[in-house]
Amino acid sequence: MSDGTTQTFDAAGQPDRGGLANVRLFSDVPSDALFALEDDCNWLKFEPNDVVLDRNDTSRDVYFIANGLVRVMNYIGDQREVTLANKKAGDHFGELAAIGPRERTARVIAIEKTVVGVMSRDKFLATLLEFPQVSLRLLNELAYIIASMNERVSTLSLTVPRQRVYLELLRLAVPDPRGGGAWVIEPLPTHNDIAGWAGVDEEEVAHAIGKLAREQVLERRNKTLIIHDRAKIHEMSGM
Repeated sequence: MSDGTTQTFDAAGQPDRGGLANVRLFSDVPSDALFALEDDCNWLKFEPNDVVLDRNDTSRDVYFIANGLVRVMNYIGDQREVTLANKKAGDHFGELAAIGPRERTARVIAIEKTVVGVMSRDKFLATLLEFPQVSLRLLNELAYIIASMNERVSTLSLTVPRQRVYLELLRLAVPDPRGGGAWVIEPLPTHNDIAGWAGVDEEEVAHAIGKLAREQVLERRNKTLIIHDRAKIHEMSGM
């Protein structure tokens, strides 16, 4: 879910002041300069499941999320979708196409009602030159993305589909706040969501969870998945 930030619009459909206030990339930019950057953005609204940006799009714009939630996806081969990241209010995306020579390589869809500010490539590059602190923050973020993607590729290449489902369940699980020593996943994502993060198809997710349920490693109660033996799932993941 988003962090609760709400962006309001005036009668002309433009955002009230503060559309970029929570964008972390601009956290060191003075307010007056930030307002000027807002005026340079084209502000767009998206409904859940709308495509915000698609692969092979030739635009070079950069997107800043004022409120809402989007999902960044790519593909294994031509068919299987792999979820790369969720982006929430305060995040940005599209900067790789702006600073590099390549066309878009990922699809971005809205998960919730979402408002984004779209800044042209030329204005974004000018902003990086005008505010060195923004450039340094961007470099730090890109370094993190590279490291996390390397780890993700390594996991995908060294594990079989069933193991990747187990790893995703481990990533989602948290200690049961009610106590008792169990771990829980709540609310339980759809099989499609788990499949996207794990890079597998939905049938593989159903089979993996079904196997764990039959072995009483976990159980489903309404919209909660209760994990009784986290160590067993870790062992089965091979990691």
